[in-house]
Amino acid sequence: MKLSVSLFLLAAANVDLSTAFTSRLVSTTHTQNNNSRRPQQQPKIPFLFATSTSTTEQDRIKKVGGGIALDPAGNNCLFDPSTDGKISSAAERILSGFQYEFLPVEAPVHVPEDLDEAQHFLEHVTGEPFAKATQPVQATVLGRVPLIRDDAPGDIQHVLLQLPEGMHYLEGQSLSVIPPGTDQAGKPHKPRLYSIASTRYGELLDGSTVSLCVRRAEYTDSETGDVDPAKAGVCSNYLCDVTPGEQVLVAGPVGKSMLMPQDPSRDLILVATGTGIAPYRGFLRRLFAENTVARHMFTGHAWLILGVPVTGGLLYADEFNEMKEQHPEQLDVTYAISREMMNRNGGKFYVQHVLMEHADTVLDRLDKGAHIYFCGLKGMMPGILDALEMVATQRGIDWKDYLSTLKKNNQWHVEVY
Repeated sequence: MKLSVSLFLLAAANVDLSTAFTSRLVSTTHTQNNNSRRPQQQPKIPFLFATSTSTTEQDRIKKVGGGIALDPAGNNCLFDPSTDGKISSAAERILSGFQYEFLPVEAPVHVPEDLDEAQHFLEHVTGEPFAKATQPVQATVLGRVPLIRDDAPGDIQHVLLQLPEGMHYLEGQSLSVIPPGTDQAGKPHKPRLYSIASTRYGELLDGSTVSLCVRRAEYTDSETGDVDPAKAGVCSNYLCDVTPGEQVLVAGPVGKSMLMPQDPSRDLILVATGTGIAPYRGFLRRLFAENTVARHMFTGHAWLILGVPVTGGLLYADEFNEMKEQHPEQLDVTYAISREMMNRNGGKFYVQHVLMEHADTVLDRLDKGAHIYFCGLKGMMPGILDALEMVATQRGIDWKDYLSTLKKNNQWHVEVY
């Protein structure tokens, strides 16, 4: 009887060990502080079981039978599996023997009651390509809807596709689309990449769909004001006109540079212009809208900065505003509406002006390990880099060295087109 009860206690220790390790990891990475302006290095996690045993420790282990309780069964003298199993390691329990003292139960991470019901069936996905561009597969159009009002320039569509069975992706990746037909040389059109605008579980939450945010590429003659169809974007116009039931050739997924950090305590600064919002919709839905394990584990702060020309061009604003209302302490949303807002010098207001006005907040979060992302037209980056260099220099920071450290720490993510 004594042996069976003791094995039960050890089994309980093994079950609770992962919880203790996860709690320590989250607590350690969340509370680190670095007063320097150089972003802190990623924390090194010690191997939990790599312990050396001194002669004194060995004697203490022998005293309690190498982990087999010597006390009468059922009195919990060695440890209480319902309490101590959640806040200390098995090695500590064994070495402490009868000298164990109860500690107050203070769980570092709140575990919601519905965690066991969270979506988790695609948490194993690694984002490896399912199909090559030279051997694409067929996806089926399930629907398409315009995203901006008539008073906003251009045309942007949300396109929903049903993927082949077994084709999965990660938030932040891109999908290749091969438009039908041939180019002027008679060769098949080259694939175009589009940032994915959904989580791995998709709009239907069954892991079978993918969403794209597509701007129709058009060329307008500056003299006549007419759109020249000969210079229209082949793939974007194709996707903006698809109808439910059509088959679309796709490949991928591809891309690793825009993936979310694995550490759930890291802050996120998400900067986008126009359809560059696509990957961030996936990020924020995963963290604040869907019932995912990632949502329950996220202890950081997310800050979305979206730049558009007019209010009617705000993308997914209803979704983001609802997330903000539900999670005011963890999510901030800032819009830079260039034609309707002015910067401090009286000019148009762009995303770089948001970063300049909140320079101390941006730099402080980066110093503490935040990840900053940029997605949209490549023309936005020169202004952003100039603004960040200026505010860094004003604070006595060597911008080139600082940026190099951010990239080395994998805190700097850019995807422009």
